[in-house]
Amino acid sequence: MLLKPNFALLILAISLDQVSARLRWLERDGRAVNLYPRRFGQEQPAVIAKLGSLCPGQVCGTLAGQAITPLLAAQPECSQQDMADAIIDASKQFDAATAAAMVAAAIEYRQAEKNTPPDFTANPPIARNSVFCQKAPKNPELNGLVQAQDPANDPNIFFDPALKQSVTKGSQPNTFPFGGAAGNGQGNTGAPQENEEVDVETPAASGSACVTEITVTVTGTATATGPAVTVSVGDVATTAAPAATAPATPPAGVDFGSCSTPEVEFGVGFDNRRETSFQPSDLKSFNHGSAQNINIITQFICDTLTNSCKANQAAKDLCAQAATAASNAAAKTGAQADAFNKVFGITTNFATVAPVDDQGRTSSAANLGPNTLVATPTTSSAAAATTTPATENGNNLIGNFGSCTVPQIEFAAGFDNRKETSFQPVDKASYNHGSAQNIDIITQFICDTLTNTCKADATAKATCQTARAAASAAAKGTGAQADAFNKAFGLSTNFASVTQIDNQGNAVGVAAAPAQNTGNQNTGNQNAGNQNAGNSSNQNNNGNGSGAVAAGNLQSFTGALGGVTAPAVTALGGGQFQVAGNSAFNNQKNALVRSCDVQSNKCSDAANASGNKNGLTVSACSAQAVQCRAAAN
Repeated sequence: MLLKPNFALLILAISLDQVSARLRWLERDGRAVNLYPRRFGQEQPAVIAKLGSLCPGQVCGTLAGQAITPLLAAQPECSQQDMADAIIDASKQFDAATAAAMVAAAIEYRQAEKNTPPDFTANPPIARNSVFCQKAPKNPELNGLVQAQDPANDPNIFFDPALKQSVTKGSQPNTFPFGGAAGNGQGNTGAPQENEEVDVETPAASGSACVTEITVTVTGTATATGPAVTVSVGDVATTAAPAATAPATPPAGVDFGSCSTPEVEFGVGFDNRRETSFQPSDLKSFNHGSAQNINIITQFICDTLTNSCKANQAAKDLCAQAATAASNAAAKTGAQADAFNKVFGITTNFATVAPVDDQGRTSSAANLGPNTLVATPTTSSAAAATTTPATENGNNLIGNFGSCTVPQIEFAAGFDNRKETSFQPVDKASYNHGSAQNIDIITQFICDTLTNTCKADATAKATCQTARAAASAAAKGTGAQADAFNKAFGLSTNFASVTQIDNQGNAVGVAAAPAQNTGNQNTGNQNAGNQNAGNSSNQNNNGNGSGAVAAGNLQSFTGALGGVTAPAVTALGGGQFQVAGNSAFNNQKNALVRSCDVQSNKCSDAANASGNKNGLTVSACSAQAVQCRAAAN
């Protein structure tokens, strides 16, 4: 017979045994790891085990071990993204197939749920979300990716590991992906939805003014802020500019509440994409990253009219009509943006923008095979590389490259989100390696790939070693090294003309330009040592000559691929700056960048019109734009 006290102890013992059977304490180095389950069965995502077996040696095993800690609750908000970047960095030492598998694992890992503890100060405890990283990833493959959140969490409560406490949605930037919507109560709280392309809400650089890149120019009907304008580039005006212009007032009876008239644009370069994509024109009202599927953008805009803008029913109905019109137009073309905008009374001409794939090729070039040889004369003004000669002397001189293209290296600023100039293979499909400031890293990888993956013949491998030696002998860290490497394969390039830039965005070996003397511009006498590479005399500007800097023009960049120059930027006074034929800005840097973007658009149009020949290519225009923006910075 059990006495009451003993019976009570027995019940307690059984209860404790049941509790211990339910709790599983993780250990590391013999110590318990306090890990709150993200969700049942997700304490350690499957991708971690997968990662450990993806690459040889101890590399992936070590990465898999390191990948556990960033998912713990107390880890900084960017630790998970940093770990994913580290996986991609490590992948670059392996062959293409292994690297691709590691990149895929890094993408999956970046989107795994991060551990968050419940808020036990409330009764019942509140399940909290993890805050979002507020910096851009190092590797572009991670652009726009965020960790998943448990749907059971309170959507308005986040755990901030830096504060070690709950924060409410909207109270600080990291309660939104990249802080993009903190100001207006919009934004996602999790990973991209199923069937959705990656959304990128790109933050402005810390401590700098927000710079909005455009890929199109402006023409058409009256805008909400002033009369219509026609964009001019140099002395040539465009009458078919693809950028949108909004009507001065919404259609009758339509009220968009606190938001602007919805409008979608189409172009290359959004969120650092190579391919053409769609995005809202007004990211303040409709804060969503770019997508190749316009339905993602139009759905978001129409939802936002209800969720944030407090638009009336007429506005919502009109948006539904516009979304249907866009969906019925030719998929993944600018005609879809035009159809959407037309419903709102906005006239655009994005249908003239040539669709570009994720390799930077227009639709007309996308079908070229990897071994297609294109005869292209050398150009002395373009930094971008020309392609191989039409013949390779029966492969007797440079060899047979098997399944890969003829090796080629490019040199510019901006690769992999770098500020500084660096080198990278031109064809990432054949030679999948990120950028590097030391060209020897790239050339070694290319030559190794010829053996490991391409199955090139002995002549091709020998040519590669000759090219490596030539690159190493050229001036270190300059485009001349890329030119020397390419020359060994019969490729004529002029990357030596690309200004070397350090990791602060400053030209190497070039003194900083003196401060502008407000109201006392030195008419026609820009210092050629700073403005015109290789010309020690001052430019005498009388409005003639490609690349000349006009009197009073603050745009110092003189590159002019295809004869297209960057529009002039002039000071209006009162802290405003005018881009010729375009908008006025309250920030000089923004105006200079807009000038660069207008030039890039016109250059790309010219390249497409000429069939991307004779050194005038879309990629060459993009490389020039990087240089122009670097000068603006």
